[in-house]
Amino acid sequence: MALFEGTLGIGIAFLLAVAFAQYAKFKAEKGLNWLGVAAVFFLFSGAFAAPAVAVYLASVAILQQIFELLGWLFALIAAIFVAYETLLEK
Repeated sequence: MALFEGTLGIGIAFLLAVAFAQYAKFKAEKGLNWLGVAAVFFLFSGAFAAPAVAVYLASVAILQQIFELLGWLFALIAAIFVAYETLLEK
């Protein structure tokens, strides 16, 4: 399944995590919102691997790295919010 490798797979996994947490009525709204934003940025980063996009945007490959970095930062913020909301708030 080469389709779900790399940042595209991470984005899909984050979206599934948000969906399952909402389904289970998990009480970490801010953290899940940040995790959804991180998922979108990882999906944007994974979109640069598409053949049509790679041909036209080969000169701006730095955008893929920027989206990966922002996705990682948003995932870090999400992890902090989820931990805070789960452990400290009642």
